[in-house]
Amino acid sequence: MSSSSPKIVIHWLEHSRAQRVVWLLEELGLPYEVKHYKRDPKTLLAPDELREVHPLGKSPVAVITDNGQTITVAESGAIVEFLIERYGSEQLSVPASSSDLGARADYLLWLHWAEGSGMFPLLLSMIFAQMPKQAPWLARPLVSAVASGVMSQFVLPRLKSNFAFIEQSLEGREFFAGGKLTGADIMMSFVAEGLEVAPVPSSKYPNITRWHAAVKERAAYKKAETTGGQNNLSVFMQ
Repeated sequence: MSSSSPKIVIHWLEHSRAQRVVWLLEELGLPYEVKHYKRDPKTLLAPDELREVHPLGKSPVAVITDNGQTITVAESGAIVEFLIERYGSEQLSVPASSSDLGARADYLLWLHWAEGSGMFPLLLSMIFAQMPKQAPWLARPLVSAVASGVMSQFVLPRLKSNFAFIEQSLEGREFFAGGKLTGADIMMSFVAEGLEVAPVPSSKYPNITRWHAAVKERAAYKKAETTGGQNNLSVFMQ
């Protein structure tokens, strides 16, 4: 854990996974700066200027200056792990040294599941929702039919399976791992936001709804919404 106070700049894109990084920084009590970017209103893609920060041109990106070194870290999962390991110690993690092997396993599972199995069908649902609108006018009926077929046959069953898995895992639990807020909860917040706009009835997943409502009441979460912004994932489903 670093004893110095780092300079952290978060390149924050609206309606993106960057918001959970800002939330984490508030939980850690670290000073930071946010540089805001808007999506293209037609394509919903990130602006080209983000490529000046990182070759992928995506968000979030964290530029961190600490102990005379400046590094650029991309990918929300990598940023979350880096910040917790360097500045959070055991505050927001279940460390490898923990005697509770189950809690440690849960922590690692959700920390990585959020961007792997958890995100895949959610991202596909957003892509296929946009495909007809982005297609040439004459091709839209065909594209719409294909997208609808893929959604119903492939994406929707996986969304339901994923949310059922989360719902069962949160039964009787306040947090995802170790009985406390950890990076696993930070990472899973975007997936929970996805439930609010996904083509599945959120009423079937009361544990997810309960957990999400609780973390949104945290002071750090609310502060992050004022310095970053509020995600509105419905823009991807229209």
